[in-house]
Amino acid sequence: MNKNMFKNIALILLLVITAFSMIKYVGELQEKYRLQDSLLQAQGQITTLAREKQNLLQEKQSLLQELEKEKLLKEQLTQKNNGLKGYLKASNNRITRFFQSNAKIQNDLEDINIRLSILKAENRALIDSRRRIYLDNEELRFKFSSVDELKKAIKDLKNKQQETFVSEAEGNRGFLTKDGRLIMPEKIKIEVVPARTKE
Repeated sequence: MNKNMFKNIALILLLVITAFSMIKYVGELQEKYRLQDSLLQAQGQITTLAREKQNLLQEKQSLLQELEKEKLLKEQLTQKNNGLKGYLKASNNRITRFFQSNAKIQNDLEDINIRLSILKAENRALIDSRRRIYLDNEELRFKFSSVDELKKAIKDLKNKQQETFVSEAEGNRGFLTKDGRLIMPEKIKIEVVPARTKE
């Protein structure tokens, strides 16, 4: 009995160990399946992340290419802008020279207008003078067409010449005068210096 009991105990113990091992094995299998599921999920996430990383790399590459294009475009725009600035500066210089030239032309035009006005006035005066001379000439021609008028004009001319000769001959007669009155200095000193001759 003792042996049977020992066998039974050993059998029960063996059954308990087997049951415990089976429970432990089932738990380990569940844990293994859970870990495999987690591993599969992690691998799926890794694959997804790898795809996303690849997409991000492609997007980064695309952005870098876009950035390079933007840099090239910016450089081209900068060069174009510098060219336009140079053109604008040259245009401003041309406009400034044009305004200066225009101002000079305006001044010259004003001078020419003034001269033209003066010339017109002189021309008008010359025309008037010519008309007067023509009228005087016609009057003299009409006047001197008769012999009597001619003799009378010669007589008047001789009288005028005599009056002029008399007034020129009078002078101050060698006396010192001031404001038309005779002044008499006490002494007059006259010094004569001979001219140098070339030897």
